[in-house]
Amino acid sequence: MKANPYETERYLYEYLLFHYGEPKDLCPFKIIPRELLRFHERIRKECLLPIARTSGRGVIRALDIGCAVGRFTFELSRLADEVVGIDNSKRFIQTAQNIARRGSLKVQAHESGSKFRASRVALPKGARAGKVHFRVGDAQNLASTAKLPFEIVAAINLLCRLPSPAKFLRQLPDLILPGGQLLIASPFSWLKEYTPHPEWLTSSDLEKTLRPHFRLQKHRDIPFVIREHRRKYQFVVSEVLTFKRC
Repeated sequence: MKANPYETERYLYEYLLFHYGEPKDLCPFKIIPRELLRFHERIRKECLLPIARTSGRGVIRALDIGCAVGRFTFELSRLADEVVGIDNSKRFIQTAQNIARRGSLKVQAHESGSKFRASRVALPKGARAGKVHFRVGDAQNLASTAKLPFEIVAAINLLCRLPSPAKFLRQLPDLILPGGQLLIASPFSWLKEYTPHPEWLTSSDLEKTLRPHFRLQKHRDIPFVIREHRRKYQFVVSEVLTFKRC
């Protein structure tokens, strides 16, 4: 069985810098616009709908599926009273739990070859770590980790790394309260090693699949940068779709 790359040290440090790194640590070159380095914050500010307390309990609950090392989970904690972040990488979840507990973590930023530079990442200001809980879970079997309905459900850059995105999408209506919202962001960068070709979707396919239960409210293109080393970066544009539960 092929090893999960999201359990490796390389991916861990790349994602910690992507999620929490200061611009100077993520990319020292001024040719990279600073806007590219605020991905999760921009999604919260530009893509979420106004929050409505639909549950009758006076409590806003949010779920971040495929949370990786947790940055968007913490962004949701600014708005929600209870936030659950789940990911299938045990290492990512343990790291997210550690940063929630400690407030900051050391990382090794790859410079070149075998050279690394020690740095430190920290929770963003305004994040409410006490409202957040992280769990290892399977996005294809959410019933085992997410039992109660939510006002907000997010899946950021997850869809094109699932073996069956259609199966994942079929679970979502039962997870979101009427009037709640669903936020799906994806670059739609399909690869056969993750998803069989017949399962590949476009954003139009996604909207059609969700249409009986959801209505599209917002559609944005939000770019981001992942640092591989000092002189190599992945530039990606994620298509962000915000739906309201009917």
